[in-house]
Amino acid sequence: MTALPDIPHPSRSLLDELVLLEGGTEAPPSRRTGPGLELVTAPPARTPFVVRACARARGTASLVGAGLVASGVALHLLPLPWPQLAGQAATVAGLAGVLLVAVAALLSVLAPRGRWSSLQLVSAPLAGNCVEADDLSSTGPGSYGRAHAVGLVLDVAVPDPAAVPVPGRRAAAARRLGLLPVGDAATFGEPVLCPADATVLRVVEGARDHACRQGRLARAAGGLLDAARELVGARAVLGNHVVLDCGGGRYAVLPHLQRRSVRVSPGDRVLPGQVVAAVGCSGAVPEPQAQLLVVDTPHLRMAAGIPVRVAPVA
Repeated sequence: MTALPDIPHPSRSLLDELVLLEGGTEAPPSRRTGPGLELVTAPPARTPFVVRACARARGTASLVGAGLVASGVALHLLPLPWPQLAGQAATVAGLAGVLLVAVAALLSVLAPRGRWSSLQLVSAPLAGNCVEADDLSSTGPGSYGRAHAVGLVLDVAVPDPAAVPVPGRRAAAARRLGLLPVGDAATFGEPVLCPADATVLRVVEGARDHACRQGRLARAAGGLLDAARELVGARAVLGNHVVLDCGGGRYAVLPHLQRRSVRVSPGDRVLPGQVVAAVGCSGAVPEPQAQLLVVDTPHLRMAAGIPVRVAPVA
């Protein structure tokens, strides 16, 4: 676990320096929205064209590829009157789908990502003494706008799972495999805070919270499951989530929320520090964490991640 760095509240000169070093335009003036927080009011420089193009190509390839794979399976299983022709079509569709899925996977890892000329400061989505989560999507695939995801967990001592007695054979067997009850995580159920002055654009709920993956076997199996989630859609990858319209073509996403914990509705106006939901463990995430994405489009399959810096509220 790496400690969250002590990020100073930026002055205008610091913002100018960070943006201009990356070839962006002069940073706009910022206004104070609360104790110890300065928030950039105007949108930062636009996401580079190459980054946006790769994100759109990645999303299109994954969507079309998943559809072709599903069509190939359906052609194999359905009792059609032309079995030989249907079999050939299923093979072609399946191979084309697998190829497109592979292209999408490569773009998720190898495509260029946003530069810091897109600097945007927001308040932290989790209060208290926090550390940055080890296993973040920002170090892995960039799909669904996760290229620059920020994930926080509470900085508390975690007991050794093997040393904690668990009643019942089923629970004990799950713990030996590295699966821990989600309620054992200190961050689970903590309030998720709104990161900026925004309007609620979309709320997705209903996904269940899965167990925490602590052991190597559990993480390996979970990784395979998460790879399959990539083809399904944003709900499968991000779990329960809220999309916020921050203005200027910037959208904040709060993913992996606890089931039935969202307190806002589409169209609501929310302010920095307002409680939006609770930390959960839904979607493609190994443990409960307050995660934050900033993207350039609300269509998350096609979204490009935008670099973001979190400023703690004093």
